[in-house]
Amino acid sequence: MENNFIQYKTLYLLFLSMPDLHRKNFIAQDGERFTLLVNEDGIPDFWTTLYMTTKVRSQTQATQRAHLNNLVHINIWEQIVGERLSDKIIRIINDHATILNDDLFTTNEIHQIGHHCKLTSKAARRNLKASSKKTRNDNLIKFISPISKIPDPIVGVEQQIGRIREFAEYFEFLAINILRSKPSFSAYLDRISRIKSNILNQKSKGRSSRNKVIDPDRKAPPPEVFDEVMRIVDLENPMNPFTSAVRTRNYLLFRVLYETGMRTGEILQLKITDIDFSDSAIQVRRRHNDPEDTKRRFEPNAKTEERDIPISRKLSNELRNYILYERREIPNTKSHSFLFVSNKGKSKGDPLSLIQFSKMVEKVAVSEKLADFIEKNGFSTSRTLTKHSFRHNFNNRFSKIIDTNNALAVEEGRLNDVISEKKEIEQRMYLNGHRSATSAIVYNLRHTKEQAEKLLKNEQNRIDEHLNIGEFQ
Repeated sequence: MENNFIQYKTLYLLFLSMPDLHRKNFIAQDGERFTLLVNEDGIPDFWTTLYMTTKVRSQTQATQRAHLNNLVHINIWEQIVGERLSDKIIRIINDHATILNDDLFTTNEIHQIGHHCKLTSKAARRNLKASSKKTRNDNLIKFISPISKIPDPIVGVEQQIGRIREFAEYFEFLAINILRSKPSFSAYLDRISRIKSNILNQKSKGRSSRNKVIDPDRKAPPPEVFDEVMRIVDLENPMNPFTSAVRTRNYLLFRVLYETGMRTGEILQLKITDIDFSDSAIQVRRRHNDPEDTKRRFEPNAKTEERDIPISRKLSNELRNYILYERREIPNTKSHSFLFVSNKGKSKGDPLSLIQFSKMVEKVAVSEKLADFIEKNGFSTSRTLTKHSFRHNFNNRFSKIIDTNNALAVEEGRLNDVISEKKEIEQRMYLNGHRSATSAIVYNLRHTKEQAEKLLKNEQNRIDEHLNIGEFQ
């Protein structure tokens, strides 16, 4: 077994000395989706493939892509240094018969790893391009200082932390698997752990954004914009930007977004059987690696919990009519049961893709009619309409429903019907499919903010009236 591993490793090292890796998506016959890093010839990279298969294979395709993005960034670092991380471990072992901290990574090198993890991919590749013009040293990491005094652009703190954590995990994985066959393997474990800790210590020492409650709607358009969008996509509106062939489908997509606040992946994953026409509800179900979904490059997934979301009787009937009279007439739709399908081109009849859905929303977002409405009402143009912003709008409307309910309950003396903040959070958790109260609390922020601003505004108006009394007498 050990000899086979060594032979495989040797062939790998001979064939792939310093590859420039990129992502490639695969779909197995059973519907399983996985993404790997491949070299310029399309051949999967040995160590990253082993790492992904061992550590990440059971996770969603979106999560896999996030891990692979981190591994691509590590690969850029390897190219700058001029040595694969796996090769570095093997070389140190062969040279010194041990794996000391100073032998593998100097303190400066550890700091440079942390710095590299902060850079945007574009900035990192610019450093790579610059490094290719200079002599590389296998024993010392030489990152290229920018000629300009303008600092390199960096990513957010959470992404930095994710990259550093990935680097540490990947190092540990490589070291353990490379050294496992050594007679003194147990002696290496503490040293591997120390090096891993040194890498993890490069994470930002600033306050984590996870502890901050940020208004999720700070960039979302006001509610009036979403109401206008629904008027624009109305089937009878002569200004509707869509052709007659896709007008009904697109209207229903916007209507589902508006009424339910569902995520994009949840909507694109909907099947005909998920519509409960008798109770007027949509059943959100998790279907990772669906064998029926073989046409889409990226499989949309439900990131949240399964749940049943009530919809209006009108929407329920319109979805039924779409299924009976429009969807069934589109070729190739009998091969699957996904609700929303493509209507043109080679993908006609296939499940609607994320790109197609995004283009549809973008077409309305940049439409002249919506722009005129925003300008006329003086709304901020920095708040862009997106698919996810419908989710914020849904939560905002839910907050207003709570306010109306509570006000009426108090007025009528039905105090037991008043929905407390704790109950509101629980209800919001269910409707949004949240696993923890934290996410619901964040969405409650706008509700709390609006209530506070309303109270303060009322007090300010009272003060103005008070100060104006007899002002000129």
